[in-house]
Amino acid sequence: MKILLPVIFIVGSVSFALILYFLKGDPDKKEVVKVVPRVEVAEVTVEPLTLTVESQGTVQARTDTVLTTEVSGVVELVSPQLFAGSFFKKGEVLLEIDKVEYAAALANANGMIAGARLAYAQEQSLSEQAQIDWKELGRGEPSDLVLRKPQLEKAMADMKTAEATVVLAKRNLSKTTVRAPYDGRVHTKFVDVGQTVNARMTQLARIFSVDVAEVRLPISSKEAGYISMPETYRDGTVNTNQPKVTLSSVMGARTWTWEGIIDRTEGVIDPSTRQIFLIARVEDPYGISGDPNRPPLKVGQFVKAKITGKEIGLGVRVPRSALKPGEVVYVVDDFDRLRITPVSVAQAGISEVYVTAGLKDGDRICLTQLGIVVDGMDVEVESGQKSILEETKQ
Repeated sequence: MKILLPVIFIVGSVSFALILYFLKGDPDKKEVVKVVPRVEVAEVTVEPLTLTVESQGTVQARTDTVLTTEVSGVVELVSPQLFAGSFFKKGEVLLEIDKVEYAAALANANGMIAGARLAYAQEQSLSEQAQIDWKELGRGEPSDLVLRKPQLEKAMADMKTAEATVVLAKRNLSKTTVRAPYDGRVHTKFVDVGQTVNARMTQLARIFSVDVAEVRLPISSKEAGYISMPETYRDGTVNTNQPKVTLSSVMGARTWTWEGIIDRTEGVIDPSTRQIFLIARVEDPYGISGDPNRPPLKVGQFVKAKITGKEIGLGVRVPRSALKPGEVVYVVDDFDRLRITPVSVAQAGISEVYVTAGLKDGDRICLTQLGIVVDGMDVEVESGQKSILEETKQ
């Protein structure tokens, strides 16, 4: 039994395995499906390219003034135009101070000059008479005191002092009326009727000009090479380049734009950021121009700027997301195969890239972000192909 049982177990196991092998069916055959990634493409267009530089800044007035008075006194009149937000014209009366004290000072000065002129005329007459008397009675050379020359010089000095006093009194009287130094707008008013103001100390109002608005725009040293910047040299040579700039700002649900120029550059580079600052100028920022519904470009408003740079010839604009590390893009050929294509990049901005070599008119670039990419791999192009202009606008 010890020998027979193992033999029986082995024979039975082999028999059972043979039965299972002959009874099994053929496995179902499944067709191998090739997985092809779906990609979105955009067709590129070769066109003349002009570099642009983007920046941002805050609108500032070209002239910002804190008005003070040059005489002291009580405010008697405040113009209806002297309140925050009001516009005014050059020479317009903004404020008046009590004139009585300064009118009296002018009258007193006029009296002083009349007395000084009389004293001078008398001394002149006495000096002439002294010369005649000396010629008739005297001997030798007369002294200046005999001829009354010191007295005449003193009378002359007194007369000039009186004349200067009149000029000063007239000036002080005129300064009791504070006039606008330029066309502008009121930022803040600090005084009102009945308030006493002190000469050169009390602030009357803060005002700013409205003929020109400026925006200080920072750019990097690399971006400076994209622009023909205005420069001034020590010998007086001036580079008169004035690139165009478009300012934009979102107000409500709409983006508004204003056109201007780069007026000048600052003479230093910021040591902390290594940036260069350009000064953009916009004429008549508070005037109505073009769209009557467009709001004015206000002082203190934050704006984005697009500066027109140098022309670089023919090239292609592609979305920034289409440029891959190593300066390559993915091009889908006529057989829907993905080709890794090196390109020459003239400028890589935030939203788009300017390519000057590597792409030709009509090439389809891949816009879809792919994980693994192999040159020549098959792809499926989604319907509704976009143009590159539509993509960059988005």
